[in-house]
Amino acid sequence: MPNRDRKMSGFRRCLLACDVFRSALKYLGVDRPEAPGRIVYLPSHLHLHPDRLRREMRRCLLSAGSERPFAGCLYGKCFPDIDRVLRPWQVDRISCAHCYEILMGRVAYDDLIAAQPGSFFLERTLIEDFDGLCRQPLELDDPQMRQWYFEHYRQVVYIRQPRDPDLGEAVRAIADMLSLDRLIVDADYRDLLSYLKRRDLLEP
Repeated sequence: MPNRDRKMSGFRRCLLACDVFRSALKYLGVDRPEAPGRIVYLPSHLHLHPDRLRREMRRCLLSAGSERPFAGCLYGKCFPDIDRVLRPWQVDRISCAHCYEILMGRVAYDDLIAAQPGSFFLERTLIEDFDGLCRQPLELDDPQMRQWYFEHYRQVVYIRQPRDPDLGEAVRAIADMLSLDRLIVDADYRDLLSYLKRRDLLEP
């Protein structure tokens, strides 16, 4: 195989992903030092700043040039025109509205939302840096601010992944602070796994 073909083959196995998927991709064996290609993660806190997320995603795509290096994109509709941003590079985004939907499994997520739409989702990154990502920027120590932000929520839902440490007490503390019920559900990677196989991002 000529050098250029070999280079393109490796490039086409690259993946653009939100950092919330890092643990899942390590567990599934996609993110490992000896794996072909590479994964470009964008920080999960960019969800709080959709315009910055759009700019960072565009920067990654532009820096890759015109050779369509990304075989896939692990993001929900995290800003309104995400698919329009990806389209010129023909990057196939995983079919989901929210990142949590893929971590939890599409069917289980839809069932939970139908049963309790007032659900505030948590995963490891958000739990471990809840102060920096939520408590401080949203001024949640102020009871009035908590009411404004969470008056329509009824429960926190922690999506527990296989590589997570024991976060039960931290989840309890967040739920208590927000005066919400708490629910712990185990991640289901089947939808994610199916997508990675379709994009040829898993070793045989």
